[in-house]
Amino acid sequence: MNTLGTTRLIAGDASGWADLDRSLQLALAGGFQGLVARAYTNLCAMAVSRRQYAQASDYLRKGLQYCERQDLDSWWLYLVAYSTRMKFEQGDWNGASEDAEAVLRHPRATPVTRIPTLRVLGHLRIRRGDPGASAALEEARALTGTMQELQRIGTLAAAYAEAAWLAGDRDGLLREVLPVYELVCRRQDPRMKGELAAWLWRVHALDHHPTDIAEPYAMEVSGDGLGAARRWKDLGCPYEHATVLSLYGAEHEQREALSIFEHLGAAPAAQVLRKQMRAQGVRGIPRGSRILTRSNPHGLTEREAEILTLLSEGLRNAVIAKRLYISTKTVDNHVSAILAKLGVTSRMGAVAMARQQSVTQA
Repeated sequence: MNTLGTTRLIAGDASGWADLDRSLQLALAGGFQGLVARAYTNLCAMAVSRRQYAQASDYLRKGLQYCERQDLDSWWLYLVAYSTRMKFEQGDWNGASEDAEAVLRHPRATPVTRIPTLRVLGHLRIRRGDPGASAALEEARALTGTMQELQRIGTLAAAYAEAAWLAGDRDGLLREVLPVYELVCRRQDPRMKGELAAWLWRVHALDHHPTDIAEPYAMEVSGDGLGAARRWKDLGCPYEHATVLSLYGAEHEQREALSIFEHLGAAPAAQVLRKQMRAQGVRGIPRGSRILTRSNPHGLTEREAEILTLLSEGLRNAVIAKRLYISTKTVDNHVSAILAKLGVTSRMGAVAMARQQSVTQA
């Protein structure tokens, strides 16, 4: 019932929820711990995949509590991997990064849990313009090996497609998307097919309008770009909302998209949109405080450069938080971003690089 329900939901058949729920209830009644964990994991996975985040959060909370009580580490890690993806899609990129680190640093993390976590981490780095995106995605691809599981290769193709799109590399996008799109067209997966079809549509490489794809992708490829943008907003996916607004909106919508990108810290997308707006003759385009500064070769924001300077003085995060009137948690998140951008793994490494290359001169 668990497998049947999951398969039905992937194919777009909502009756799969009843199968999965029945599977969970039977496993709970029988005390089958592994099957309970599997049911919670697939319920969470399907809810995230269908972007039903409130439902996913409920399954995630219950599943994590159950796995913690029963010491089911492998299933706990897999649930955290889906928490990483959910936070990423909802725009909580610091939270997603923290969850990803928790999985990847866990001594019992296996390829099954590392693959989805690395995919999200690589995709997150692409959107923030952080270093190490290719390394994370390539590790995920290497761990995937010759397995042609659509959920794995499809999500990887989508991440690579976005990187190519941001770089203006149409040929690279087609190399990543077309082989997987041909594969998904022989199966029944409306969400994955829709995501890949949308990328082909955006580079004018979709030779027909598929009818068996999920919203909001179907709205976009049918020509209702602004309708698709509104749907992304309703679903709670700010980056996708801004992306579609930037592609199909007028100046007002483009400015809204730019504001969203700035708020998220999506520097590459903001840069692409600025270039697009300038080419259209738009004037008075906000420069934005979070876009990578020309004078900082590592792309630190002003706040990150400020915090790195204080780290160089030997201050701990709690002291820095008090000096800057922000929370310690916020400082922790900034430090994580600094380490990622500098490509180092410790505070001492970041300080040493700052002193060598004067990266604190924002």
